[in-house]
Amino acid sequence: MFTFDIDLGNLEASAKIDGHGQAKVLSDAELELLFDEGFTTYRDRVLFAICMFTGCRISEALQLKAEMISGGFITFTRDTRKGKTGTQQVEIIPALQHFLDEWTDKPAAGYLFPSRRGSKQAFMSRVAADDVLKAACARVGIDGVSTHSFRRTYITKLREKGYSPAQIQKRTGHKRRENLMHYFDQV
Repeated sequence: MFTFDIDLGNLEASAKIDGHGQAKVLSDAELELLFDEGFTTYRDRVLFAICMFTGCRISEALQLKAEMISGGFITFTRDTRKGKTGTQQVEIIPALQHFLDEWTDKPAAGYLFPSRRGSKQAFMSRVAADDVLKAACARVGIDGVSTHSFRRTYITKLREKGYSPAQIQKRTGHKRRENLMHYFDQV
C-alpha cells in the first residue's frame, strides 16, 4: 500500500459532470484507493503517478519516451508541451520514483505508453487514457474524476503546503499567471 503524504483534510471540490465543470480535486484517501485498487497495471499507475507528482497534463505524460527519464529528472520537450512553450525538466520526487521502480517491464526505449498496434499515432491516445481512468474509478466507486484531476490535485496540494503562485507557475509551466489563478478559485 502506498500513502500520499499531503493531507487535504475536508476540502470540498467540484467535479466534472459529463465533461463540464472543474476537474475534481482528489483526497489522499481517493488517491490511495485509485493507486492501490483502481489501476490494475503498473503502466497505468505510472502514467497517472507522473501526472500527479509532476503536475503535467495527460497529453504530456502520454508522449514521454524512456529516454526522457534520466538522472532524477523527467524532461518534457517543447514538442510535447501545450503551446510548444519550451522544454521543462521536473525532478522525480521519491513518491514518483517508487512507482517507476515498481514498473519492472517498462519500455527501455521509445514511448513509455505506446499505442495499440494499428493506431495512427505511436503513443496511447487521450481517449484510451481516459477509459483506463474511468474503469479504475468505477472499480473503487469514485465519481467526477477526469484526467485533469491529477494536475488540479497537484496544484491544490502545492498551494495548501504554502507554495506561492510564482513557485507553482514555475513547476506547472503555466505561461500566464492568470491561467494558473483559475485553479485557486476552489482552494
